[in-house]
Amino acid sequence: MSKHIPNIITIIRIALLPFVFLFYLTNFVPYSQFIAIAIFLVAAGTDFLDGMIARKYNLVSNIGKLLDPIADKMLYYSGLFLIIVTNILPIWACVIIYMINLCRDFAIDCLRMIAATKGSVLAANVFGKIKTIIAFVATPWVLLQGCISTNWTGFTAFAIIGFVLMAAQTFFCLLSGIIYLAQNRKVLSDTKA
Repeated sequence: MSKHIPNIITIIRIALLPFVFLFYLTNFVPYSQFIAIAIFLVAAGTDFLDGMIARKYNLVSNIGKLLDPIADKMLYYSGLFLIIVTNILPIWACVIIYMINLCRDFAIDCLRMIAATKGSVLAANVFGKIKTIIAFVATPWVLLQGCISTNWTGFTAFAIIGFVLMAAQTFFCLLSGIIYLAQNRKVLSDTKA
């Protein structure tokens, strides 16, 4: 049972997602949006917890290497979805952020699937981890902006910091994708047309 603890923690991260939606999009309890952000932060914290436990106790598994990035993406895209539907950021910024993240994740997931058919598991690189850390700071920050102000002003320091954080996440998303594909290009070159 103990060898599955990191994967169980990862599954808990996924299980928390409906509660983020429930509390952020409804007002059936006081301060529900703040509760949603707190749940998001707890879920983000499980990402660091499961990885730390897996490495410290040598519980790293192939299923964990696959499941962890999926849970991260589900959490991030859930937060990004909330940012989009509540119009916290300008729509043009949301489209750019969403498309860069989606294209990068699609390319990397395809690469991982090809590697898996060859019996290999490709772990995330350090730039992908930086991207995830920034995403798990930027997303709740911008969601908090939505609690404070219902429309994008673009002039408050709080809003500008959120915008800069989202831009940094998008930059590292693109950078990590390019580096990841370059580092693992042999997976593609070995495939037969």
